[in-house]
Amino acid sequence: MNRTTLHMILVAGFALVAASCSSSGSTANPVGGSAGGSPASSGGKTSASSTVSSGGSSQPGDTGGASTADTGGSNETGGSSGGETSVASTPSEGGTTSAPSTTAAGGSTKTGGTPSASSTTAAGGSTKTGGTTSASSTTAAGGSTKTGGTTSAGGASSSGGAPSSGGAPSSGGVVSVTPDTITVPSLNGYFWLAQCSDLGAATGTNCPDFDAQGQCPNASASFNTQGMFVRHVLNVGGTTGAIYTINFTVRGVLGTECYTGGTTTAGSTVQPVLGANPEVSNNGWYMGGSPVASKWNTYEVHVKPAVGTQYLNPLDNTENIYYLNAFPQTPAGWCEKEGSFPINYSAKFQVTGGGTITLTLHDSNCLTQQNCGPVGTKCPTGSRTIDLSGMPAVPNQPLFSSMQQPYKQTNGWYPQWAFFEVTSVTSP
Repeated sequence: MNRTTLHMILVAGFALVAASCSSSGSTANPVGGSAGGSPASSGGKTSASSTVSSGGSSQPGDTGGASTADTGGSNETGGSSGGETSVASTPSEGGTTSAPSTTAAGGSTKTGGTPSASSTTAAGGSTKTGGTTSASSTTAAGGSTKTGGTTSAGGASSSGGAPSSGGAPSSGGVVSVTPDTITVPSLNGYFWLAQCSDLGAATGTNCPDFDAQGQCPNASASFNTQGMFVRHVLNVGGTTGAIYTINFTVRGVLGTECYTGGTTTAGSTVQPVLGANPEVSNNGWYMGGSPVASKWNTYEVHVKPAVGTQYLNPLDNTENIYYLNAFPQTPAGWCEKEGSFPINYSAKFQVTGGGTITLTLHDSNCLTQQNCGPVGTKCPTGSRTIDLSGMPAVPNQPLFSSMQQPYKQTNGWYPQWAFFEVTSVTSP
């Protein structure tokens, strides 16, 4: 080997060594990673399950960390979350970029910076600098994903899904609702007056309940269509089709009635339970069933459409039915007393958004018991007064808001009445 040949071999070797060192030490990390790159393992990883957990800070190159490349901005997804940020799309920060990359349902891919001339984006991948992860996806209760900030510990981010709180309740959950947004007009503060008519005559403790012509309609018909039916319809608001539970208290003075085939609040399917002191307070709430055919008034709550298959109206299975003035048949025939009694109890029933609540008074013989008090007493000597402490004001019922007890109509009669307070509305 001569000197010239040896010199050429040495020059070629030095050139190869210099090229190798330059390649391994200074290759820029393209925004979104090269096609074969993978994210660093420290701090967290991007998974398809979308859960965000508390962990530690992400290192450069991880999802959630600050990966500085030769681009015009920093690469941040979700800030310093140390857990797992869930999106259905393949990550482009510091990891493998699929070709083409996709963003999960509800999420949006944003480019907040322009890569420099030396930056290379892998095939099909989108450059994300300073962008946000699933900007439109909803974060479940426990934490919210913030652009460029931090993800609170314990938060789970579902890709494009519905929230687990604030919307439809999760299994077993209950969401409180403002009563006035559910019933129109509101059942809260509703004054149900069994108004005695101006026409017709009555004796004893009764008052007339005739129609506008002074007649008792269908006087000879069967019980279910006989006499007067006075109805008040309340439209249910809220979200159409949603189920709401109305919790209420009712106080007032009502006559008694017998019912059968339903259920009391105590769970008895036999008959209502007489209060410990019926001259002071009674619980007349009865769910489902039917009134016993008699001359005594019914106070009915019809809910349409029906919620579930319990408490269906035997005459119309598209609605639920409840009663306000159920008294036991024994002892001593309390459900057919010639008197009026105080009621004071709390109960609940379910309604459907967009449905109706119809308050119905059925008086089969068109003669209604007045509020004359216990059996054998006369009005106004025995007329009862009810403690309404804590009950709401009634701006939509000016007649009631200024009434003096015992309530007396301008025509001289002392009618029965019931006053509602809605204590809460929940969903469901």
